[in-house]
Amino acid sequence: MQQSLDKFAAAAESLKVRCAVYTRYSSDLQRPTSSEDQIRNCRAAAKEKGWDVLDDYIRSDEELTGRTVVGREGLADLMRLAEQKPKPFDCILIDDTSRLGRYLPDVLKESDTLLFHGVFIYFVSDRLNTSDEGSRIIHMVKGYGDERYSKDLAKKVHRGQEGCIRRGYTAGGTCYGYKNKYLTDPTVKERGHDRVVGVEQEIVPEQSAVVVRIFEMRAAGLSFSDIAKALNAERVAAPRRKYKGRIQDCWVPSSIKEITRNELYRGIRVWNRTEKVLHPSNGRKKKRVKPQSEWIRIDVPDLRIVSEELWDRTQTVNQRMKDLIYGRRQGGLNRTAASRSYLFSGLMTCGVCGGKFAVIIGGHPSKVRYGCTNHRFRNTCTNKVTILRKHLEPQLIAAISRNLLDPRLEPQLLRDFSEQLRAVIELEEKLAAEAASNGPTLTAERADLEKQAVRLADAIGQHGYSQVLSAQLSRVEARMAEIDRLLATKPAPKRRTFTDQQIAEFLRQECQDFCDALTSDPGFARQEIQKRIKKLVLTPINSLQGPVLEVSGDVALLRTDDVLVESPIQRFAQHYNDSTTLHPRSGDPVPAIPLTGIRLRPTPPVLSFSAKALKGLKSLSTAHPPEFMVLAFPQQL
Repeated sequence: MQQSLDKFAAAAESLKVRCAVYTRYSSDLQRPTSSEDQIRNCRAAAKEKGWDVLDDYIRSDEELTGRTVVGREGLADLMRLAEQKPKPFDCILIDDTSRLGRYLPDVLKESDTLLFHGVFIYFVSDRLNTSDEGSRIIHMVKGYGDERYSKDLAKKVHRGQEGCIRRGYTAGGTCYGYKNKYLTDPTVKERGHDRVVGVEQEIVPEQSAVVVRIFEMRAAGLSFSDIAKALNAERVAAPRRKYKGRIQDCWVPSSIKEITRNELYRGIRVWNRTEKVLHPSNGRKKKRVKPQSEWIRIDVPDLRIVSEELWDRTQTVNQRMKDLIYGRRQGGLNRTAASRSYLFSGLMTCGVCGGKFAVIIGGHPSKVRYGCTNHRFRNTCTNKVTILRKHLEPQLIAAISRNLLDPRLEPQLLRDFSEQLRAVIELEEKLAAEAASNGPTLTAERADLEKQAVRLADAIGQHGYSQVLSAQLSRVEARMAEIDRLLATKPAPKRRTFTDQQIAEFLRQECQDFCDALTSDPGFARQEIQKRIKKLVLTPINSLQGPVLEVSGDVALLRTDDVLVESPIQRFAQHYNDSTTLHPRSGDPVPAIPLTGIRLRPTPPVLSFSAKALKGLKSLSTAHPPEFMVLAFPQQL
């Protein structure tokens, strides 16, 4: 270790030390020029010592906290570069220790990791060189001070917010039904403006009327979802909120729920109910509810919007109904033991809005109903057609079977499948030729990629999740998989040819096997469906019999797990499967059979037969009698 430190110290004295630069500032209230100021200081220090600043290795993290390294892609990029051989720089210049971080364990870990790879940090304002033997204790003291500063600042901010609350002001943020009014002191200037001494809230008449209406509807017994749909249908302006990275400007049940439980509308401001705690590993903030003894309740009668009587009636309904948030009512994929037998859950999307077509009403299996979740829970989609699971699955199974087994469709399937099969063979031969000519090069490239993948995985394990790291690892793994496919491609001495009879027999066998799986054990049927069908789009259309759902999608056929392979095309399918060749544009397995002409009737006709007709039915020879019994007119699906 001492030898390494001596080596770094000698390098620091060299006139040829190559320097990267890292800057960070933590708040959008800070000037964007903060990074420029830090870079200028680093350049001045490098010039004073005769070091070279490499412009290609200047990284910044803007408006990011120093309490965690998660999400700081600029720092993460420098850490990855430092691991390269040969390393592109010898030193990282940082303005002061707080710019590296305000959490001592993270700071020391990053510093030690860089030293291990032969890169030292020089903190310009502190004149601290991590390669110096006595620098660690100084770094620890200053790092602890940086960490303490962050915690003390949070306490001071909290104390200031509490003072605002007790003086009748708001501590920040907005609330639907109110607008913020800034109170300023013109005698004191801050950043060229009058100093803000407090923020009051004022009632917005238009929004307050909506709030009263929400309370009245809830007191009348309407669910949160029904209230949200009613407001969306009337195009009532909703509070904007950020959800999963997107801005939502529509009413959702969870917003209605929060409004009906917010005591500010009854003239009482409740503060300090929750606190946000930063997780040290993943950098995410988690909200925790504080004990009620720590809550601060302030009467603000001027902000009352709903009467006490209306408030009490609404809370009575909330307590009685115990209404769950819309997301918990969706049911569906793998939520219960029963739902695991739902054959098509997770595969269906709405053809109108592109959202999920999933379970919207759960409960007993006979009452499970599918529909567009955006229409059901948000009223942001016009697709109001729903269908019971007990009607959807038999019709869809029968229609898929007819698509695959109908002799009238066989010539077209044969032509489409033959064209796709020919494209697969040509692609495979091309890959085989590339593998034969570039084998050694591909092998060497894969070895390098494997080392990169290990380093990236280690970095993610050490520093937590990072979009940049994850994306880079995905690209490396994708290239490794592509090389594996190329190297695994078997030489093709001559072009493979299959007769129409061979292809037709293969199609009939594969289609029959899949159709048999559809009517087998639900668990096995679900596995086969998930493997062969990636997406089903259900679009509502009007027909003479009423609204129906038109289904589109496709079924992949070149997939076999058989140990015994009988025909040449089956052997090709097995070979194709092992090499996992993908469509060059879509990335999906090819070839596949499109599903066409499928229409689901939400309310299938009820058939009644005479005794003579029933006797005739028994004499019929059909591969799928349930289809005939469930559907009156199969050709109309």
